[in-house]
Amino acid sequence: MPDNYDLYENIRRKTSDEYDRMVSSLGISKGEMMIIWSLFDFGRPCTQKEICLDWLVNKQTINSAAKKLAEEGIIDITPSPENMREKFLVFTEKGKFLAMRTAQKLVEAERKAFFRLSEEEQAESIRISQKHYEILKEEFAKIKGENK
Repeated sequence: MPDNYDLYENIRRKTSDEYDRMVSSLGISKGEMMIIWSLFDFGRPCTQKEICLDWLVNKQTINSAAKKLAEEGIIDITPSPENMREKFLVFTEKGKFLAMRTAQKLVEAERKAFFRLSEEEQAESIRISQKHYEILKEEFAKIKGENK
C-alpha cells in the first residue's frame, strides 16, 4: 500500500503529465509553451534568462525554443540596449494571437479549477503549499550544508 508521500508524488506527476498532454495537443513543445506563457504572464518583453529562472530550466531549452518561435514568426529576438549578449523576446502580432489561443486558455483553466474549490479549500491549499515550500527550503539547505 502506498504511503502518503507516494500518493502526493503520484498526483504531482499526473498533474505534470496533464500539462504535457495539453501542451502537446496545442501543437507546441514544452519549451515553446514556457516562452509563450512567460511573455503572456509578464505582459512585457522578457530575456531568455528571466524565462529560464521562472521555469527553472536550462538556457539551451529556452534558446532552442526561442529560435523555433522566431523562425515561425511568433516572437522577435532583439538585443538588450544595456547588454548586447542579452536578448529580449517579444511577441509578434501572430504570437499575441497564439498566446490567446494557448497560454491565456491554460491560465483561465487553472483559475477556474482553483475557484471551483470552496474558499476554505483554497485557503487550505495555499496554507499547505506555503508550509511545504518552507520545509522543503529547510531540507534543501541541509543538503547544501552537507556538501560544503
